[in-house]
Amino acid sequence: VVRVACGTAHCVAVTDEGVVFTWGSGGYGRLGHREQKDLWVPTALPDMRAAEVSCGSMHTAALGWPLLRSGAVCTGAPALYMWGRVKAASQNAWMYPKTEDELRGWAVHSIACGAAHNVVHADSSAISWGSGCSSGELGFGENGKKSSARPDKIETLEGVSIAQIACGLANSMLLVEDSEQVRKLPEWVPKDRPAVATKDASKGKDTGKSASKRKAPEPARGKKASKKK
Repeated sequence: VVRVACGTAHCVAVTDEGVVFTWGSGGYGRLGHREQKDLWVPTALPDMRAAEVSCGSMHTAALGWPLLRSGAVCTGAPALYMWGRVKAASQNAWMYPKTEDELRGWAVHSIACGAAHNVVHADSSAISWGSGCSSGELGFGENGKKSSARPDKIETLEGVSIAQIACGLANSMLLVEDSEQVRKLPEWVPKDRPAVATKDASKGKDTGKSASKRKAPEPARGKKASKKK
C-alpha cells in the first residue's frame, strides 16, 4: 500500500500496482461498487487503477487510468475519476468511478477533497468547485461566488507554482512557491487575536496585555495574619 485517504466514514487505499481498495459506509456510492452497501473488508475496484486518492465526506476522487477487459491498463496522462455524491444533493450520486468531463483535456497534477468541495492543480491553474459551499473554501474572493457545481479557475492563483493542496471541512490550503504574484495576494489577519503573555527573562514576570489585566488575589476575610515569635 502506497497511498491512503479517509473520509468521514469511509477509507481508500492504493497499492504499488495502482489497485484501489475501498471500505466503510457505502451511502451515496462513495465506495464505488455500484451499490450503497457498507463494506467492512477492503474491496478492490475492478475497472481502474490509480496513482492518487482523496476522500470527501460523501464522495471520493482519484487520479487514474481505465482498466481494459484484457486486464491491461491504459497508458497516458491520468484522468480525474470521482464517485459518490459528487454534484448537488438534488442530483443523482455516482455509484461507480466516472471521469470528470469538465476537466477532460487538462493535465491534472494533484487533487484534494474537503467535506463537499474539491480543489485540483491542473496545468498551471488551481481549480475548485463544490455545491452548498458558503465559507469561501473555493477561493473565488470576497465578491466572488461561494458555491459552484462546475469546476472553475481561481484567477488570483493563475500561473502560480503549486506544490501541495489540502482541504478541510470548509477550508482549503495551498503550498505555493514564493513570487511577486503571491506577495500581492491579500493577507488574512484574524479580527480578534487572543492576548499573548510574554515572559521577561530578567525579572521572571509576565508582561503584555494579559499580564496587565491580572489582579492581585484578595486577602482571606475573617482571619488575621499571626506574627511568628
